Amino acid sequence: MPCPLTVIIPCYNESSRLAPLFDLIAENVALNWEWLLVDDGSTDDTAARMATFSAAHDDCVRVVAYSSNAGKGNAVRQGLLAATGELVGYIDADLAASPLDFKAFLDDPDVRGGKAIVAGKRVIAADVVVKRLFYRHVMGRTFQFYTRVLTGVTIYDTQCGFKLLAADKAREIATHMTCKGFAFDVEFLMLAQELGMTIREEGISWEEMGDTSIRVHHIFQMALDILKFRGRIRRFRKQHVLPD
Repeated sequence: MPCPLTVIIPCYNESSRLAPLFDLIAENVALNWEWLLVDDGSTDDTAARMATFSAAHDDCVRVVAYSSNAGKGNAVRQGLLAATGELVGYIDADLAASPLDFKAFLDDPDVRGGKAIVAGKRVIAADVVVKRLFYRHVMGRTFQFYTRVLTGVTIYDTQCGFKLLAADKAREIATHMTCKGFAFDVEFLMLAQELGMTIREEGISWEEMGDTSIRVHHIFQMALDILKFRGRIRRFRKQHVLPD
């Protein structure tokens, strides 16, 4: 029976946060999901701990590791290319969003057929709990305004670490990704749109776990990265005939 879902978790120096993730995986082996842990050149014992855990759960856990830190975008891209599930999703290692929330969308015909991406949206609603630090919310809304102006991607929350799509589309997008840093989500979604996919935002529960690794200089780098791949994707548009 094919694996229904690969969950990609990019990791960089996440040793102190791995225990809850490992517990969640061990408690949900019956789902028959593939858990793909990508070590982005960690300098702590993240890689060693992931290797030990994977060896104990080799029926459902795989590790992709490389020695030099290349950025979250590169880690996710490596995971997209290595995934073996019918669908592929990615989350953050701190479990701010639960991967178990993917279950609600696994049978969606548009997702399975490669027509739509499910993208998490961090907005408080009747059935959704969102706990975010105020300054991070402000940073996020400022970045989204900049992104919308430059790219035309109009969704509310490009940076939410909760995306789900068909594996064949994930691999196709990954082959064209160039952004290795935190702005990769924007490039990912822009490429999906160029391939004729619909981005469907779904409200998810979200609880921030500790401080963010994103600093002010990362925001400036993200802005520069968007300028770089925006032009490249425009050229991509001219070279490809989009599906009907």
